[in-house]
Formats: sequence, structure tokens, C-alpha cells
Amino acid sequence: MGSTLTKRPEQTWLGYLSQLVWEKGNLDVATYDAFLRAASLGVPASIAIEEIADRIRAAGGHVRPNKIQSQWRRAQMHVRADPSSPGPIVPIERPAFDPDYAKQIAERVSASVDLKWIRKRSPISPGWVTPAEYLSAIFPHGDQVLVFSHYLSQGEALWQNWSLKVDRDALKSFVSGHKEGVWFLSNPVDGQYHDNPRQGGQSRRSQESITAFRHVVLESDCQPAERWLRILVQIKLPILSIVSSGGKSLHALARINAGSKDEWDQKVRRLMPWLVKVGADRGALTAVRLTRLAGCCRGDSLQQLLYLDPRAVSGPIWKAEGPQ
Repeated sequence: MGSTLTKRPEQTWLGYLSQLVWEKGNLDVATYDAFLRAASLGVPASIAIEEIADRIRAAGGHVRPNKIQSQWRRAQMHVRADPSSPGPIVPIERPAFDPDYAKQIAERVSASVDLKWIRKRSPISPGWVTPAEYLSAIFPHGDQVLVFSHYLSQGEALWQNWSLKVDRDALKSFVSGHKEGVWFLSNPVDGQYHDNPRQGGQSRRSQESITAFRHVVLESDCQPAERWLRILVQIKLPILSIVSSGGKSLHALARINAGSKDEWDQKVRRLMPWLVKVGADRGALTAVRLTRLAGCCRGDSLQQLLYLDPRAVSGPIWKAEGPQ
């Protein structure tokens, strides 16, 4: 095991954050202390601000961008006033959606790349895959997955991939009859309730319940679905599936396979500036994230499975060989 001297600054900083009290009444103090530590370690502004904003939200607080940016600057100025920490104040750089750039990236591939094209490109035909079959394809044997018909609940079902023979009808009750649709937690859980120090109380859908940080959700609500699809097929990540939301957007699930929450954060944050620039929802780029369950209805609209590749490898779908 390496010493803290061999850790990346972000890793050391995240360890420090776990020692702070993230609850209402103490958020300002925790935020400033966290920024002081980040500035002293040289953690990039974009990473520090994004992480603190997530922790404030998780604690039930209201994120005020101008306020936390001001706290970041004050923390940097305090650190730079120390002769042992010379150097310029690092400017705040927050990734933002660039519609012109996203359009340019989308137009790198043919306009023939549409919903019909991606269904034909799918290594597994998506036509008759049930919700249980879908989950068994993307989660390894032994995983447990929370399924939701109420977004803010603790999950209405715990699906277990414990049998080598998939029960096609295991989630039949979720297929229809749910006005807002159906979701699943994108990473597997242990099924137990744990203390969630960020929000207070017990939860089985927080990071304490996650058993493996396998996946990241890629979704976009700021551009047409087919433009987002033409961007998705160029992303150099192992994309396991693409599912329609039952509305106007598409949700992709990509493999990250991080060994811990900290490693997941580091991997995704390296990708975040470009992903957000081309339209990925910044709020969806978290390790604890719900995403649409294929084969279920959102009111009268199907959350349709468009692409399924359990053996996906890094490399854009656009350049991969299609199904034989």
C-alpha cells in the first residue's frame, strides 16, 4: 500500500473531506475548510468546486455558485499569502455546453446514424429484451440492483442476478402502469441500509451501499436525441447500452470499472470537461445515479432499448464492426 506521499492531490483531499461535517448549519465552515485544503494541495478549481457543490446538495443545502466561487478565491488568497505556498491564483474553469461545438462533433459522422441505424448496429438484438434480461446482460453474476418507480424512494425492488438462468418475467410488474417511468441505480448495491452522513438517516441508495463502481451514465437534455446519438457513437468508452428515456432523450451506460469511489471520481472528472462541452448532463456524471430501465413504459411511451453490448470495449461504436 502506497503512502499518502504517492497519492494524487485529489485523493488526499477527498480523504480530508470525509473528516468534515457536511450538514445544514455547518456547510459554510466545511466548504471554506475544504477549499483551504484544496488550495494548499493544488487541487484544480473545477474539481474542488464541483465536489463541494455535490456535497452541499447531498446535505440538502442550496448551491449558490457566486458564493462558493468567492469562498474558493478567498481560500486561494489565504494560501498564497503563505510564503511557503508561492504561485498565482488558479482561475475557476467550469465546463459548459457549447452547442456549436457539439453540432460540429455530431457532423463528423453521417446523418444516416439515427435510431434505426443504432438498433441494427447492436450486437444483441434489442427487440425482445425484457427488463430482467437487460439487467442480467449489463451486471455480472452476483450483483444486486435497485429498481425504482418513484424517483425519490429507496427503491421498490432489489433485483438479484444470482441465477445462471434469467427469469424473463422477474420485473414484469414494472413494465407498465408507471406514469413517470422506471429507473435503476446504475451501480450495484448490497441491499442493506447504511448511515448516510451527507443527508442524515438511513439509505440503501447512497455510496455506502454500492459494492462496485462499474458504470457512468451519459445523458443529454439540451439537444435533439439524434444529435446526441451521433456524439455517443464517437465516445471512446465501452458503451454497454443506449436506452430512450420514453421522452426526448437517450441514456447511455458506459463501463468505468473503478476500484473505489475516489477512483471513479478521478476517471470521470478527467472526461467531464469534454463530455459537458458536447452536451452531457453534468448532474448525471455521479457514481450514485438513476437511469432509465429498458423495456418499461413511461406512461404510454416505451423506454426502448436501442443498443446492447455486454462485451463492449473502449473505442467508438461508429468505427466498430457491426454484428455479423
